[in-house]
Amino acid sequence: FSCTHIPMNDEENKRFSWDKKEYEARAKERLNQAFDELKAEKYGRKRNREPANPQRDWLKQRDTALNLEEKAGRTQIANIGLPAGQQAGFYCKVCDCVVKDSTNYLDHINGKNHQKKLGMSMRVERVGVDRVRQKFADLKRKREEEEVKRSEDFESKLQANHDEFERQEKERKELKKQRKKEKERLEKDISDGAFDADSAALAAMGLPTGFGGK
Repeated sequence: FSCTHIPMNDEENKRFSWDKKEYEARAKERLNQAFDELKAEKYGRKRNREPANPQRDWLKQRDTALNLEEKAGRTQIANIGLPAGQQAGFYCKVCDCVVKDSTNYLDHINGKNHQKKLGMSMRVERVGVDRVRQKFADLKRKREEEEVKRSEDFESKLQANHDEFERQEKERKELKKQRKKEKERLEKDISDGAFDADSAALAAMGLPTGFGGK
């Protein structure tokens, strides 16, 4: 077996020639970039970093209920031909997509792409001690206001129940008084001989005892 060396022409030689200075500059740039990333990862947590995109807001807590249990126990017919908002599953209006179960839907709305479309980054705003104290003070004041409101509502309901009891008691006394007067009148009429036995029985049952008379 023999090997014959075939010399390369100028064009082929150019393809295999390297610019050492250019590659050294690229390698140095990559090294500096990697060093900056490691430095940022190590010390970045101690600084109050801004969001990656200045137009995005900090990641915030959700202020609306998801109501994932709303579809519990229901049966839906899956029809792929329908629009996304009418298909079976959990529909996300922000991303215009359908997720088939609640677990994946929760992962979706907490994910990076969903938060990005909401205009938020995945970073949480870091606050100082004063902000934390102010937050505790606001929560305490809100709780006290709710307690005062509950107390006022309880007193209002208690007063309403008392007024209703007084009204019913007054009606009961009036009815008892009317029945007593009716009984006394009936006994007086019987003693005067105005009614016979049948008329007295009808009057006792509250039925009319005559026609056209008082």
